Amino acid sequence: MRYQPVMGLEIHCELLTDSKVFCSCQNEFGGSENTRVCPRCSGMPGTLPLLNKGAVKLAAKAGFATNCTVHNYSAFDRKNYFYPDLPKAYQITQFESPICTDGYIDVVGGKRIRINRIHIEEDAGKLVHDDYEGISLADYNRCGVPLIEIVTEPDFRTVEEVQDFVVQIAQRMQYSGVCDARMEQGSLRVDVNISLMPYGSDEFGTRAEIKNLNSVKSIGRAIEYEIQRQSEILDNGGEVVQETRRYNENHDDTKALRSKEEAHDYRYFPEPDIPPVLFTDEEIEEIRKEMPELPHKRFERYTEEYKIPAEDAKLIIAQKAFSDFYDEAVSAVPEYKMISNLMLGEVSHQLNETGMSIDEVRFSPADVAKTAEMAAKGVISKGSAKDMIVIMFEKGGAPEDIAKENGFIMDNDTSGLDDIIDGVLAAQADVVEKYKNGNEKLFGFIMGQVIKAAGKGANPALIKEALTAKLK
Repeated sequence: MRYQPVMGLEIHCELLTDSKVFCSCQNEFGGSENTRVCPRCSGMPGTLPLLNKGAVKLAAKAGFATNCTVHNYSAFDRKNYFYPDLPKAYQITQFESPICTDGYIDVVGGKRIRINRIHIEEDAGKLVHDDYEGISLADYNRCGVPLIEIVTEPDFRTVEEVQDFVVQIAQRMQYSGVCDARMEQGSLRVDVNISLMPYGSDEFGTRAEIKNLNSVKSIGRAIEYEIQRQSEILDNGGEVVQETRRYNENHDDTKALRSKEEAHDYRYFPEPDIPPVLFTDEEIEEIRKEMPELPHKRFERYTEEYKIPAEDAKLIIAQKAFSDFYDEAVSAVPEYKMISNLMLGEVSHQLNETGMSIDEVRFSPADVAKTAEMAAKGVISKGSAKDMIVIMFEKGGAPEDIAKENGFIMDNDTSGLDDIIDGVLAAQADVVEKYKNGNEKLFGFIMGQVIKAAGKGANPALIKEALTAKLK
């Protein structure tokens, strides 16, 4: 490819407050269309906004989660434009004095992505487009939902950098309690600004903005399509038009929505009905102290202190509730790798099979820890530990009781084991002969037959030792 992509992001995160940002309407996803709207959040004449203090605090937490400076002074402005999902024809936002600036996140390859600003604003309504009927429907339930917008510098050069950044933002907002980051519900949405410049050039091209991408996969596909579209225009001697575009997942393409406005087109001016937000240094420090351990710090702890493989650590931290469960388990029994194996293995498998979340299971982190401890000490086999997880999913119960009731306690008595092995070797004479002739992969099959004959309480380590001696 002749061109270098240059990208910047605008990420909208809906804040986890009980009510909307300027009124008392419930801030909750779903519900029948246009049922969570009042005169204030729909901007009816004579109504005044009342700022939600909780939204301001969450915005500050977002700043701490992204290495930003949280300012003592911030103020609101009106961003004027007409669009069907904005009934009062302006959006209350922060333009001149945002609450947070100058942050960063390090992405794949160690590259540092700069964050220009984080500001508070209200969400607009939702337009539902029917491409086949050629109509759009408006649902104003989302009007006034509190948002932060995270605006980066144009530091991205690859799809992988963009996707890693979005994943990290989603995790950090989730861990901080700022946003649930459910992209499929629209609580975290990404706008990608993308332009192309010839390799070796330092002059950015004309950018297009792709609006409201709601999955990491869609972000990648939309960027790849847009790179191809702009490349073809430039190769044919044309000029890329600055505009806002929408990605269509069904067609896997982007379509123009409207010409891209500049800041002066919005006619920003100070919001006269909301006083500035003033933080003391002490208040900012109190919010900082409330910050939890963030996912990248947990990743470091898991890999450096617990010696968990990096890929396993990434899977554990992907969801805060899952990571919290793991942390509570290893605090009870420090079998870091064994507990990790059980949670990423049978626990995750059962969660996927049942559709349950980790918060809904019938057992506690201490139960998983005890199961791992029993396996590590040789009280039960690793295979039995997996079976016990399944039973705990279905019925619950104490690990010790489950092990006893189901015969999982391993029998370390070797008397009678020789007879069992001799019986299996005689029954599998052909397989034994192939093994002795060099097909060493058959050892696992033979051992499996011995374990099956010995029963689920048999100790695999003792069986392996005895069987190896016999086969020699």
